[in-house]
Amino acid sequence: MTLTAAREREVLLRLGRFRSLNSSQLERFLVPESAHTIESRRVITNRVLGSLRKRGLVAPSAYLVGGPGGGSARLVYHLTDAGQRAAAVLDPALHRRQGRRPSSLFVEHALVGAEVALAFHCAARTHPGHELSEWLADWQIGELVGSSRVIPDALLTYSTRSWEFDAFVEVDLGSERPQRFGGKIAGYLDLYRRGAWRRRLRAWPLVLTVARSGTRASALKRTTEEVVRRERDATRLARLEFDFAPLPALFGPDGPLGVIWHVAGREGLQRLIPDDVQEPTAADRRSPDAATC
Repeated sequence: MTLTAAREREVLLRLGRFRSLNSSQLERFLVPESAHTIESRRVITNRVLGSLRKRGLVAPSAYLVGGPGGGSARLVYHLTDAGQRAAAVLDPALHRRQGRRPSSLFVEHALVGAEVALAFHCAARTHPGHELSEWLADWQIGELVGSSRVIPDALLTYSTRSWEFDAFVEVDLGSERPQRFGGKIAGYLDLYRRGAWRRRLRAWPLVLTVARSGTRASALKRTTEEVVRRERDATRLARLEFDFAPLPALFGPDGPLGVIWHVAGREGLQRLIPDDVQEPTAADRRSPDAATC
């Protein structure tokens, strides 16, 4: 398989799983290597997208969106019907995904979810011995958790040389009151109690919520603490970990592995990997030749 063909396959699979991605996100998924200049990465991505558009497999949406921090607007791409069929040939699991194209109401949610995935991809690429071994979308998770009041936006598995964790991922755009978010937390508690997840998951995952800002992350943490505190089995539920972080912090110096997470029931900011787990220092992790994202 040629490099171009491999990249075309990756675009089809990424769009099949995320539903919508902007050109910047596709560029970062396709060409993360530091050996390419910014301009050459853009040219490569545009060439791949141009080929797929010419064959009627992908199409841009009718509007532009900026990145998570603002800046230049980017086209948002989705699979056409022919593209969905082609992606399902590459990954039969995509046959289970709903064929209905997401409306503009859900596009922003999908794009923020992709930013979270890219942050973890970047962390794995720039830390020797790390791997983001799994990222399942919401439509893939239903059979893992069974009938439930809540379906996570994603499920990830991240491993280092000495640690591994699974995490449900929630994307919060701040469009609902914290009290309504509390209903989602209650759904997670119900999901934990029902136990259907035990058939497919080795342990109960972390629940990571990525919010727009630190203020929103703090508010959701407090809401979660109140919900858990009101439960009759609050002592038992205290072992579950609910973490909250603002999206911009995921792209800081240490990314999602940094001390950026508000954890329900704890004071101060925390990291996902405990401090007592021996991992390379920042100087050890980043050599002059290390890949960038």
